[in-house]
Amino acid sequence: MACTRILLVDSHPISLTGLRTILDGCPDLEVVAVAEDGTGAAARFRELRPDVVVVNSHTGAAEALACVCALSRPAPPRPANVLVLLDNVDAAAGQVLRVGVRGLLSSASGSGELAAAVRATAAGRPAGVPARAAGAVAAPLRRLTDRETEVFKLVARGFSNAEISRELTLSESTVKFHIQRIMEKLGLRNRVHAVIFAYEKELIRVGS
Repeated sequence: MACTRILLVDSHPISLTGLRTILDGCPDLEVVAVAEDGTGAAARFRELRPDVVVVNSHTGAAEALACVCALSRPAPPRPANVLVLLDNVDAAAGQVLRVGVRGLLSSASGSGELAAAVRATAAGRPAGVPARAAGAVAAPLRRLTDRETEVFKLVARGFSNAEISRELTLSESTVKFHIQRIMEKLGLRNRVHAVIFAYEKELIRVGS
């Protein structure tokens, strides 16, 4: 059985060692290279063409975005399948997913969750979607009202409640109500799952 080849990007030697130990401990996964930053990751990606790039970001979205942008310049023959680990996934979901990241995972996730997310990312599937969301109906927006659909699309693009309020000329309390209803109707747990769900179902596309 061919192993999934992984490029691991982490600026902290201790956490990098821990992640490598976890991933190399799975018989179907192999860390083929490591890098400390986006520049190093880009060089190693072009040299080795790994199946997945796992970016462990210690400073939030900014570090992850810098790495992803480095991987995409100049445009490689095929885009990297990137999985980003973040301390606060919800706060950075919109920013990170908009640049083409396939998966987001909390840095506090267990080893089994990490391995599963790597496998999903390698297969080209968004990682981090709860099972009930992944099995939602084929036309999920039919569950929403027109206004809820407008709100949902802005949430999926990373808009904050205040930004949605200004964009749609609604009070923030009304926006919060719509978001709560959207989560209930689509079976989503939080905003990050809403963002990933929208990309998985191709309700929005990278760069849109």
